Amino acid sequence: MQVWFDKTFSKIGGLIVRRIVLSLLVLFLICSSLQPVYAATIEDNLNENLNAFMNSSSSLQDQENLQQQLETSAVSQSESIQESIDVLKSEIDQDNLVIEQHQETIVNLDAEQQKLADQQKQDAETLASYVKNQYTDSDTPYLTYISWLVSSTSFKDLINRSSYLDTILSFYRDLSVKISTNSEVIAAKRSLEQGETKKLTDEVQSKQQLMDGLSEAMAKQTELINSITTDQAQTTQAQSRGQNSMSETQRLIAAEQIQAQLATQAKYQQILASELKADSIQGTFSTPVKFNGQIGQLLSFASTFLGVPYTWGGTYPQFDCSSFVQYVYGHFEIKLSRVTWDQYNEGQSVTRDNLKAGDLVFFSTYQAGPSHVGIYLGSGIMIDSSNSGVSYANINSDYWSSRYYGARRVIAL
Repeated sequence: MQVWFDKTFSKIGGLIVRRIVLSLLVLFLICSSLQPVYAATIEDNLNENLNAFMNSSSSLQDQENLQQQLETSAVSQSESIQESIDVLKSEIDQDNLVIEQHQETIVNLDAEQQKLADQQKQDAETLASYVKNQYTDSDTPYLTYISWLVSSTSFKDLINRSSYLDTILSFYRDLSVKISTNSEVIAAKRSLEQGETKKLTDEVQSKQQLMDGLSEAMAKQTELINSITTDQAQTTQAQSRGQNSMSETQRLIAAEQIQAQLATQAKYQQILASELKADSIQGTFSTPVKFNGQIGQLLSFASTFLGVPYTWGGTYPQFDCSSFVQYVYGHFEIKLSRVTWDQYNEGQSVTRDNLKAGDLVFFSTYQAGPSHVGIYLGSGIMIDSSNSGVSYANINSDYWSSRYYGARRVIAL
């Protein structure tokens, strides 16, 4: 009997020691899972590449900012040049209209001058014809007025001819003076119009030369803007390629981190699975587990989200703690509130000693009161969405045990 008791006690003692060692190992692995071990060499290289991409992106951003400044300056100068060209063109058009008016005036003055000359000639011919018709029937006119006077037939005829000639010559003289005066006025006006025309023509030529220079500058400015636009497009493409490279590198880093976390969690679960009861966790972290019992489907469904990253305020397909719980239970038409505090007021209160798989366990983490929630699986294990994403955690660990707030049962078990 004593021998049997010693053997039994020794066996029980061995189991207790084994349990203690195993619990310490599990606790160590849980703690280590909070800081995953990464593939240092690969991740370091990826981080170096990421830093290089980020530095390149910053340099490209500085380059883009400089190009935008250059483009703004070039466009402003181009607009200023175009404005000057428009002003000059308007002035040239206006000057050309005035030149046309002056030229038209000169043509009219020339016509008027010619008209006066024709009038003077016609008056002279009329006078000569009149004298001839008055004193001779011959078709041969007198050569001079003197010969006409000498040909007088008597002294009285001479006096009459002299008086008549004086009257005629006086009239002709007045008419000639008037014509000459008008001709001089017209000539003065014509000279003035020609002077204004030449002055405006010279101004138009100067403005045209200036406008040609501005047009050439405008062409160069347009070429500069096109060049800057091309550079900007190339910079944008380089930024896009750099952003894609950064995104891919970040994805690879995240994959390395998840892979390292999976490896750590897998070790933890392999040890844990050997000690848990039949209704506890089976399988590995990377494979959705199956549960026995009444709520097995719900817990199995929850485990399919293992590894999904944590997102504050996120909803499916990304979760925070309360949205994860809400989504899992909602999948089975069990409606829960969205936030942790409201979920704590749903269902029935459960003491820690009476926890069963499927109960909601609450913790006070970043603020007083229930601020974190998970789904209890049994044997001190819960599944939740925390900073490390959707994963398993031991509620009896120092961290979770010291922050335990309470539990609620939202389904009939």
